[in-house]
Parts: sequence; structure tokens; C-alpha cells
Amino acid sequence: MEHLKLALMGGAVVISATGVFLCERVNRRRAQRLLQGRPPLDPEAFGRAHFGESPRRAMLAAQVREVLAEHVPYALEGLGPDDAFVQDLRMDALDSMSTVEFALGLEERLGVKIPDADAERILTFRQLLDYLDQHVPRESVGPASKRTVEQVEAADEVRDGQERRGPRS
Repeated sequence: MEHLKLALMGGAVVISATGVFLCERVNRRRAQRLLQGRPPLDPEAFGRAHFGESPRRAMLAAQVREVLAEHVPYALEGLGPDDAFVQDLRMDALDSMSTVEFALGLEERLGVKIPDADAERILTFRQLLDYLDQHVPRESVGPASKRTVEQVEAADEVRDGQERRGPRS
């Protein structure tokens, strides 16, 4: 009798895991269909095409897209600037940790801290880029923008000290 319960419990786990897998596959396909109907652009071309009003914004967009590509299971060649992370890219449904890991990847790569309250208001790629354009230190954007953990922590300490002192007059 005990073996039967274990077998049934094990069967339920397999069924549950299959359901999660199928749901994940459907969400991935939805995002892929959206992206496939657009002209393919590499990260640099994407930055220039959609955010080329300044070289800094174009480079920042390319870097953000590179980080995003590390956290979604499909190619981003057709990404648009107004694509929503949840509704269009299905990040919440693909992996519950993908959005958190994406934010952490941005913080590490660009040397910026994104408070949860701010992150909750950012819905699209364009909104994210506008936010980062205001908050990312100038020296963090460029071809060699990967920074060490120590550099990010030092920048956070400086920024935290400035926030405690208040704005300069």
C-alpha cells in the first residue's frame, strides 16, 4: 500500500512538470512569433536604430539588450523598443526568476542599483532605457563597460553617501 502512494505521488509530479514545460513552451513560442515578424537587428544596430539620438543611448540600449538575451530562451533579433517584458516577451511566464536575474545582471554590468519600487514601474524596453539613461554613471556605458563587483560596490557606496548628505547646493 505504501508503494502505491509513492508511485501515485511520483506520477503527479511528472504530470505537473509536464504541464509547466508545456506552458513554458507556449509562452516561448508567443514571444518568438512576435519577434520573428520584424527586421532582424544585432544589439548595436538595435541601439542605433531605436535609440540613436545620442551615441550613449545607442550603446546603453545595445548593452541592455545583450543582458536581456542572457535571460530569455529565444533570439532577440526582432526586439522592438516598446515591447513589454511581461505581455510581449513573456518573461514572468518563462521563468519566475528571469526578471529578477535580468535586473541583477543590469546592476552588475552597468553599476547601477534598481530599487524594487522603480523596477515595478518599468514595463517596456524603452521605459527601462529611459530609467537607466538617468541613473547609470556616464563611465559605465561604452564598449568596455563590464565592471568588477568591487567597482559596482564602490559606486554604490559613493551614491549611498551622497543620498544621505542630500543634494549639493
